[in-house]
Amino acid sequence: MNYFKDKIYYHHQAHRLFLVVFLLFFLSQIIFWHKTHRFKADIEIVPEVISKTSTQILSLGDREFLFRILAMNLQNMGDVFAGFVSLKKYDYQRIYQWASRLDELNDQSRLVPSLASYYYANNDNKDDLFFLVKYLDEHASRNIDKNWWWMFQAIQIARIGVKDYDLALALANKLATNNAIDAPLWTKQMPAFISKEKGDDCLAFQIINKILVESENNIRPISAEEMNFMRHFISERLKSLKQKKFDPRQCKQKI
Repeated sequence: MNYFKDKIYYHHQAHRLFLVVFLLFFLSQIIFWHKTHRFKADIEIVPEVISKTSTQILSLGDREFLFRILAMNLQNMGDVFAGFVSLKKYDYQRIYQWASRLDELNDQSRLVPSLASYYYANNDNKDDLFFLVKYLDEHASRNIDKNWWWMFQAIQIARIGVKDYDLALALANKLATNNAIDAPLWTKQMPAFISKEKGDDCLAFQIINKILVESENNIRPISAEEMNFMRHFISERLKSLKQKKFDPRQCKQKI
């Protein structure tokens, strides 16, 4: 009989001890949360770019595999603890460094220039966007015939985001040097468009005139669709030039 009484007694004591320990841990957790809930982890949104030596070591002979991993990291930078960070808080100089490092691994992929053009460009900070223009310029300049589209993206960011028309014109002149079969005529006209926005009527006129002369001399034939587009552009420009009483004879030779 005493055996069963002792067993019941120790059983009740064990439950009481468990309850006390549970309450102590629960109270400790509340106190810990109260003292620390204002602290947040200091996490770098864009980590420092890895060195070339580290790249060679980490690739383990498979540069394409490392490229895909690092490109995915570049795409997901800022997504921490299931949260999202505003692009204005990113270090765009490091974004440029990461993109350039990835190009050293694979400069044929469209993923990195796409991230620069369509994702990271959604920022209104001119200083940040300049790094994207710099990267896209360098990426496209390696093979302008193949990468003319990314040079066009650099121009768009320069003129709309950075609002630097001199920079946009310099890039447009690079774009106009392409000889890609699939590049539309407007890639050659881009300097004229930028010159129009800058208010340089002479340069715009001379560029269009040069394209027409090249077409007449069969240096670069113009398709019917492209010619219709040029006629519309020229028609619109002529209206503006007539209002300004523009005289092409007063233009100094620029191209």
